[in-house]
Amino acid sequence: MIPVVFYKCTADNRVVDKTDYLSLRGTKNCDFFNQTGVMHPSILLSYDSDIVNNSNYFHIAEWGRWYYITGIEVMPGGRMVVTGSEDVLYSNKDEILNLDAYVVRTETESRSNKLINDSKHPIQSNRCCYTVKWQTPRFNATSNDPVYLLTVVGGDAPT
Repeated sequence: MIPVVFYKCTADNRVVDKTDYLSLRGTKNCDFFNQTGVMHPSILLSYDSDIVNNSNYFHIAEWGRWYYITGIEVMPGGRMVVTGSEDVLYSNKDEILNLDAYVVRTETESRSNKLINDSKHPIQSNRCCYTVKWQTPRFNATSNDPVYLLTVVGGDAPT
């Protein structure tokens, strides 16, 4: 038998560190149900209505892994089988949070780095040139005074 700790987890499944989102529901000594895998274990335990009604997450400390409860089956003889799917983010949170990464793409374009060339986010360039002729002379070309040219990028075209 191995101890399994059951929790209620309120975090979104995309959250890496779920520590602040876990509420302890209890610890049970469990056996594995038939042949089971590390990524998707099935554990056999005595029936507990609190786990059935209030838990959606469990931890097997011996493996150092955290799991979402994906199924609960009530068995004859006052037993139940709980199946789970590994939460790879929380199980590997220390490695993930200590990772140095070069992020090329994000889920939202507003958070992306415009200095990184990304072929999935094409840059659009519309070139529009307008020449505006002056109605009256604005400067004296024979003067030694400097001449300034104003260029505006963006906005609407002149009317």
